[in-house]
Amino acid sequence: MRFVRLSFSQAIYNLRAYLRSTRTVALGIVMPVGLLIILSWVFAHQGSIAAAAGYPISAIAFYAGGLTAYGLMLGTFTGVMVAVVSAREAGWLKRFRVSPLPPGSYLTGQIIFNVMISLALVVVMMAIASLVYGLHLRVVAMASMFCYTMLGVFSFTAVALALTRLITSAEMGSSVGPFVTITLSFTSGVFLPPDLMPHWLVSVSNYLPLEPLAQSMQSALSVTSGTGLMWRTFVVLGVWGIAGFAVARWTFTWQPLRR
Repeated sequence: MRFVRLSFSQAIYNLRAYLRSTRTVALGIVMPVGLLIILSWVFAHQGSIAAAAGYPISAIAFYAGGLTAYGLMLGTFTGVMVAVVSAREAGWLKRFRVSPLPPGSYLTGQIIFNVMISLALVVVMMAIASLVYGLHLRVVAMASMFCYTMLGVFSFTAVALALTRLITSAEMGSSVGPFVTITLSFTSGVFLPPDLMPHWLVSVSNYLPLEPLAQSMQSALSVTSGTGLMWRTFVVLGVWGIAGFAVARWTFTWQPLRR
């Protein structure tokens, strides 16, 4: 119980720090919402878009699902990388390591914090898509979106922790994170329909973590029956998550890398 209490306390501390930073709020919440409004308005006249699922879906379902996945990766992947590297290079992690605080409570609190922010992003994106653009949201679709959100946080957090050994400063992390996210977004059917991209690029992106998440969220918001759950997404993101945590377990360091 002490471990859980301390982990949630760390998560609340992270949330307060997050809300005090205008830049991080703009990057994590305002940017995906702004892109949703702009792209949905620009492509609304098309009516439907050829999605990766193999059938046409509405423009709002395409961008609401894809940009939610983009926002999850941008906030979680970049956020974990920058937060952990900043704490490590400032010497906070090594102090946590030798303090009475359980070592895992810091990282657990970071994960809980990202779950909170990610769920808030999903709620905001779905509210705008429904209230402003008239997207019909089924209860089962929202349940699927919740499952995908948890899976995305798990996978992106694991990959970010695995990469912290290669990132030597917070400035480097704040550059690498958005660059990787935006690059994957263009190859994963977030900004552009897959039929506009080379076939080989689409095939490669199928095995990267963002494309399955974006496609699954788009499908969950567009199908009129069924759960909208795609088991390929659980397999691909599960493999990335397990592999990421395995690498992080082996390479993670509490000591600053820059001397």
